[in-house]
Amino acid sequence: MAILLFILARLLPGANDLPEIKGYDFSSKKIVQHKLPRELSEASGLTFIKDGRLLCHNDEQGAVYEVDYRTGKIRSRFYLGRFLIYRDDLEGIAAKGDTVFMVNSSGTILRFLPGKDGEKVAFQTFKTPLSIRNDVEGLVYDPVTDCLLLACKGEAGTDYRNPLPADRKAVYAFSLKTYKLLPKPRFLIPTLKITAATREKEFWPSAIERHPRTGHFFVLAARGNAIVEMDADGNLIGASSLPKSVNPQPEGLAIAPDGAIIICNEGQGKAKVGKLCVYSPK
Repeated sequence: MAILLFILARLLPGANDLPEIKGYDFSSKKIVQHKLPRELSEASGLTFIKDGRLLCHNDEQGAVYEVDYRTGKIRSRFYLGRFLIYRDDLEGIAAKGDTVFMVNSSGTILRFLPGKDGEKVAFQTFKTPLSIRNDVEGLVYDPVTDCLLLACKGEAGTDYRNPLPADRKAVYAFSLKTYKLLPKPRFLIPTLKITAATREKEFWPSAIERHPRTGHFFVLAARGNAIVEMDADGNLIGASSLPKSVNPQPEGLAIAPDGAIIICNEGQGKAKVGKLCVYSPK
């Protein structure tokens, strides 16, 4: 099925009219890169919090690290769970003011406040109708709608008797007013149009982030090694491939106040060293 969709993507009228992302040179191999400490070899999510600190987490343990994206060094770390450190398939992190949220692959949302270095903090959980079949990978806060947006790598729909098209990836909204998931996807990402532009066989979202200046959303894909830009209504603006030599497994995404896009890569090979890649705006 994947091969058939890949071929169809190139036969569709207007399939190749999606331009490169204009504001950044994602094809460049001469960018700022920093190796991450070994304890972040499975770096999965990134977010900036209100005071400008960058938080990063691994995907199997409730440990959150403050990282200096200018050096890749860890400044501090804290842990989820008062007694035992929380363990789960944690895939994304986002912040609203001083409050931090994380999401697991089944769509359960965690809420907590940042801790001091070495501190263990309490957290609350909120379940959603999403499941492992949706395979949630990305999380971002949208201040315009006061919602968390959850990007799904897996199936788009929640009603499996009436599935959504296989060539779409869904982004759902979780209201921070009601703490409920809105039933319909906020965005449906047309993967065929993206793969036609990037010449990749797939586009499976691994992170989502909102640009603080434009309000546009950027969606990253580890499977497909690409990044796309969408407007606030979910319309595709551009798509760019990411060189695998620079971003071997791009899992996390954050945008600094100055517009720099930061991508964290999970460690690959024997060394299993993760890294940050920093793309400055043109």
